[in-house]
Amino acid sequence: MWCAAVAVALAISLLFSGCSLSALDAQSLMRPPRPTGERAQIHDELEKSAGANPTLKYPSRGEYRSAIIMHSLVSAGQEDAIAFYQKKGDSAGINVMFIHKTEDGWKAVGDFNNPATTVDKVCFGDINGDGHDEAVIGWGSNLNNSTTICVYYYENGKMCELKLEQSYTEMVVMDFDDDHSDEIFTASVTVGDQPAIARLLRVRDDQLEIIGSANLDTTVTSYASTTAGIISESGNLKGVVLDGRKSADTLVTEMLYWDKEASTLQSPFYDSNAQTSNYTQRRTHAVSQTIGDSKIIEIPIVTPMPGYTTDNAPDETNYLTNWHRFDEREGTLVRSASMVMDYTDGYSFLVPDMWRGKVSTQMDPSTRTLTFYEWVVADETTGSGAMGAALLRLHVFTKDSWERQEGTDGYYQLVDNNNLVFAAAIPTPDNALSLTINDIKNGFELIRQE
Repeated sequence: MWCAAVAVALAISLLFSGCSLSALDAQSLMRPPRPTGERAQIHDELEKSAGANPTLKYPSRGEYRSAIIMHSLVSAGQEDAIAFYQKKGDSAGINVMFIHKTEDGWKAVGDFNNPATTVDKVCFGDINGDGHDEAVIGWGSNLNNSTTICVYYYENGKMCELKLEQSYTEMVVMDFDDDHSDEIFTASVTVGDQPAIARLLRVRDDQLEIIGSANLDTTVTSYASTTAGIISESGNLKGVVLDGRKSADTLVTEMLYWDKEASTLQSPFYDSNAQTSNYTQRRTHAVSQTIGDSKIIEIPIVTPMPGYTTDNAPDETNYLTNWHRFDEREGTLVRSASMVMDYTDGYSFLVPDMWRGKVSTQMDPSTRTLTFYEWVVADETTGSGAMGAALLRLHVFTKDSWERQEGTDGYYQLVDNNNLVFAAAIPTPDNALSLTINDIKNGFELIRQE
């Protein structure tokens, strides 16, 4: 009984939270536990049109993942409800209802049906420049794996729909040109005869305008990550960074931004002759992201550690991940930091500059131990050599093993997280390349789980 009560309470909280619970089949929740208060009024208004027991539909991805999303669309400071549903027994598309709070309670101000089979993504932004956010909804179809965009805006006491007839693989809503209105950015991979392309869209007077476009890597089949925000070292340039999959184990990064002086959508890494962006190609899971407390999106470029090549490196920990910021004045990437990334155990280690080219790595997955070795160069011309003294060991213990002191001799605790203890040992503290435990603690960080 206690487990059932907890499950009910959790489902209620998730319905309006903007979050989803992957352990549950959200699409099969025909009727979530009934909410109370204002939430109950919203539910009642939904059922007036949807009928009893509607099937709630959930966005597949993006920041907003709830079947009922709260966001201000009509008046500043007052949240409205956006509900996705199908009527009971109806499989003809998906409905979206907009519900606004009036003096007489919550009232529907718009209800629209779309022939889509899925709600792909929901974004918000002031698209038409009226000072209020609009809802930008990406609708998807499982039948032909297609997507389309609709903008929903409030006018003359009701919500209106503007169909853009634009397909996309990725979509971002952001003010790219600092005109105090948001634009819609789309990126599409190559499909049949349609080439990979990025577009920047603007809506004015209910009309769609394509204000810029740029070619994208034609060999990318999907996107592993899409990040929008500040992209330049100066902090003055906003844009979108796409990490595309070229194959199961190969990623490439593309950057798009609006050049206000040239009035063009720029893609600085794109090679028009090769129709690719191979400069950023890599065989790791590293995707572009902000590092530490910085708000600047940084781009990973990886190189094998000494003694390895891209053909024989057995593990991602045998690569040095160099994080770069974009210098818009020079049009180049500037390295900001170098790390070894262990995505299996979820941590990174900041490699000091004095180690670059002088240290290599070996991972023992059976013991969850990553060892950094001095690289002893045998041939300066080729860089060939061998592993020398062990400088640092990073080990992942279970919390139980750590507390029982099983194999913990010589290890210092770095982080205690989720029943795991991340620890470090310094086998040769007198080596000129060895680090202090404080240096190691400062360089160790758990990888953020988005």
